Amino acid sequence: MGTKPQSKRIRRVAMVLRMSGTAGRDILTGIFHFTRSGANWSTRLFQMPDEFTPEAFRTEMSLGLDGIIASEPGPDETARLVSESGIPVSFIGDPGPILSKRKSRIAFTRNDDEMVGRMGANYLASLGQRQSYGFVPTVSDQYWSASRLNGFKAALAARKTAVEVFRSPGQAGSREDLSALRDWLAALPKPAAVMASWDTRATQVLAMCRDAQIKMPSQVAVLGVDNDELLDESCEPPLSSILPNHEQIGYAAARVLNHLMSGRQTRSSAPFLIKPVKVVERESAVASAPAAHLLSRATAYIRRNAAKGIKVNDVATFLGVSRRLADLRFQQFSGESINEMITRHRLDAVKKFLATTNRPIKTISEECGYIDPSYLKVLFKRRFGCTMREWRRQNHDT
Repeated sequence: MGTKPQSKRIRRVAMVLRMSGTAGRDILTGIFHFTRSGANWSTRLFQMPDEFTPEAFRTEMSLGLDGIIASEPGPDETARLVSESGIPVSFIGDPGPILSKRKSRIAFTRNDDEMVGRMGANYLASLGQRQSYGFVPTVSDQYWSASRLNGFKAALAARKTAVEVFRSPGQAGSREDLSALRDWLAALPKPAAVMASWDTRATQVLAMCRDAQIKMPSQVAVLGVDNDELLDESCEPPLSSILPNHEQIGYAAARVLNHLMSGRQTRSSAPFLIKPVKVVERESAVASAPAAHLLSRATAYIRRNAAKGIKVNDVATFLGVSRRLADLRFQQFSGESINEMITRHRLDAVKKFLATTNRPIKTISEECGYIDPSYLKVLFKRRFGCTMREWRRQNHDT
């Protein structure tokens, strides 16, 4: 009589991520993409590093903890316990002074932050001649901010261009900090281009430009990092931002943890660096050519309003030009018509609702600007080769 094959052992994994921003959510998505590919994991999510207390770690150990994915080390006592435990750890970012001394069963994954800085510098330099370039780092000088500054300066040094760096006299967002930031922006030779180390800091740059009555992007072009869409689209003007590949970071961190837990890898000699994806253009930093600026404004408007049922005439009215001119410039510089872009963004919204909610298809159709659900069903299958229900089954977040 044949023996029954043994099932693959379920590994218990603790995930310690800061879930208050888009980066943490995207990293978690990448981890789940890996687990769906065949990893037999049972996971426990700690949504803030401070939740991963020594007591929580001891509880996880008592339940048979096999590995940890973390984006911050948590309390020092927890970091010490983790370091001494021998539990495999896949760390995203800077592990801190305690875990960084660990010699085995640990690996590191992070953004290629110097490349982020170089991408920002090269993009801003491509917008047209600027009299000055500035960089606004984090006040606490986080490692990723310092690396982005180094990449930014190196890329501009290759163009024989110096960089003005803002140094804050106080805590980020304090009256002293914002007042100094406003004065620094006002003193930059115009036109200027400024990169902030992350989107939240970039929104403060935008606010101080408005406070100093500096026109954007003609006098100061502003670029952030993280592409936090909710934050960036709500700014005035909407914020251009570099899109890191946080999903790929999560996937890579999960994969290397799987290797550590299976004994296929003991330690990464250097961090796995994940390259940024692209610059997402919005109105705070666009090419100075009128046609390119027109395209950027139209794209931002469509991105914000596509699911509201807008039509080509609405876009032309927003731009203050004729429909014929809007269509001509759009096709010339983007390679697609205004209507094609509206449709693309609407369908993106449909896919997002299908993947993240259990709403009926009729409701999704209405919320994305399609009055007739039957039309949407035909359009969706023609574009993606499957029905909406089939796409939901394959991609729904569980």
